[in-house]
Amino acid sequence: MNRINLSFIVIVTIFTLSLHADESDLLLDGFDDTPIKNIDINTTEDKTMLDGFTGKITQQVAYSFDTEEPHEDISSFKTSLFLDYEHKFDNGFRFKTNAKAYYDTIYNIRGKEEYSSQELHELNDEVELFDAYLEGSIADKLDFKIGRQVMIWGRSDTIRVTDILNPLDNRRPAMVDIEDLRLPVAMAKLDYFIGDWRVTPIAILEQRFSKSPPFGSAFSPAPAPMPEDEDYSDTTYALSIGGEFTGWDINFYGARVYNDVGVVNPTLNIEHKKINMYGTALNILSGSWLFKTELAYFDGLEYFSTKDTSFSRSDMLVGFEYKGIADTLISYDFALRHINDWDNRLLNEFNPIEEDTYQNAFRISSDFLNATLTGNYLISLYGKSLDEGGFQRLWLKYQIADGINANVGLIDYIGGSRIFDGIKDNDMVYADISYSF
Repeated sequence: MNRINLSFIVIVTIFTLSLHADESDLLLDGFDDTPIKNIDINTTEDKTMLDGFTGKITQQVAYSFDTEEPHEDISSFKTSLFLDYEHKFDNGFRFKTNAKAYYDTIYNIRGKEEYSSQELHELNDEVELFDAYLEGSIADKLDFKIGRQVMIWGRSDTIRVTDILNPLDNRRPAMVDIEDLRLPVAMAKLDYFIGDWRVTPIAILEQRFSKSPPFGSAFSPAPAPMPEDEDYSDTTYALSIGGEFTGWDINFYGARVYNDVGVVNPTLNIEHKKINMYGTALNILSGSWLFKTELAYFDGLEYFSTKDTSFSRSDMLVGFEYKGIADTLISYDFALRHINDWDNRLLNEFNPIEEDTYQNAFRISSDFLNATLTGNYLISLYGKSLDEGGFQRLWLKYQIADGINANVGLIDYIGGSRIFDGIKDNDMVYADISYSF
């Protein structure tokens, strides 16, 4: 089906159905996570240490249309188990931890000899600890949180500009949103409240980097296995200062962290250099409209063939969210990344690096059937003329019964650059059913 026609049909359908629902209000979510002082600590009554366990079992299948062997047809048949534990102590402290394990049976069905060892190692099975932290209030205006956690900077749900503290799991790109891709990192942070302001110093105790598609997988454009990341055990630091006011809020950010993008060093490992980041994010709420902007400046960036030369980069994001239509959210984000003192040697990289990088993301989501059915559409395109690749995803979430949910989606990868041309034939349809307990 023509991509433009698909986009038009999706948008018109969701708009038409949503016009018959009741109008709802837009709430300004603000930045970062919920302050400890807003957490109800009275739920500890009559509970034991074992009462905080919850979990979810999910079975997912993915079908690829034109992907080459061995990833054609049914490309994944994955069973996942997610376990979560939370306990609130009498003194108001809260401990939370969760872990996820999955096993993809397709590798046994097809035969493991058909796949690269790197793909089997990364995608056949996995057990990983996610969140694991303790939080609480030290004093009336001072909270703490220590352990593996996700720290969200900025406001965009689709494009990352100031949101740099947590790496992403990009091994199966575009299948889920950023909120489900962030990898927790061990941090220690304090929140000090001064009127409407919150000052948050952060010590990053664990150095993790984003996960890329493994060599040999359907989404790996690399002609050979990528080197391993160097290990780092030192502590890096960040600071957030934010204020929340009637109708608007603002945050200022600063960080000295390892660059998530590394360079290949003489020992053929990926070396990650430290960079400085300074940024700000602003939200303004006006009726049914939420306007947002993010600005970030990065210093000390290095690239593969120019690793003796460092660059700075200025990033900007502007966007809006609209909830004037009942039970419907419409959002659009635009980001521009500009490399200062750009060098034309950057065009010689495997994935050429332009002086300016443009990204657009349009999203619409609407609830139906008393919020038991949610229709979603997202399109993300790169390039000044929207012609440098991207993807579009259409998916439906349906609550079958209490604790039982189904999810069906279609992903269309769009060529236009070397990276996206390598995966444009990976269009797929996927479905999963989950049971929460």
